[in-house]
Amino acid sequence: DSKATNTHATEASLAAYDSIVWIAGGLAKGATFDELVTGAAKRLRGVVLMGADRALIHEALTRHAPEVPVVDLDRTDTGAMSEAVEHAARLARPGDTVLLAPACASMDMFTNYIKRGEAFADAVRARAEESA
Repeated sequence: DSKATNTHATEASLAAYDSIVWIAGGLAKGATFDELVTGAAKRLRGVVLMGADRALIHEALTRHAPEVPVVDLDRTDTGAMSEAVEHAARLARPGDTVLLAPACASMDMFTNYIKRGEAFADAVRARAEESA
């Protein structure tokens, strides 16, 4: 759900699944993440963070979901999405959903949320082809 560019949209996306490996991050635009993380903590299998303001989400996870494994990608280039998908696949177990719901704007890494979503879909397809 690359269009989930704020915490409210991301909250709705996260609420749709029971067990999630969450890919998040980007430009927070002043957002705070404590309430979002608190509400989703029980459903998080793992989190992969990328983008300029990923530390803000990481801090909320440390406070409200310290048991959830977090991969923090120190990259802001478009190639980070492939790495994020690889890490998410390693964290996921059968029945989990790997969900791109960034809670942030995309402009630190991508032209827009559509390009970010396409990068995610391309990375998932590439991984599926390698696994086949």
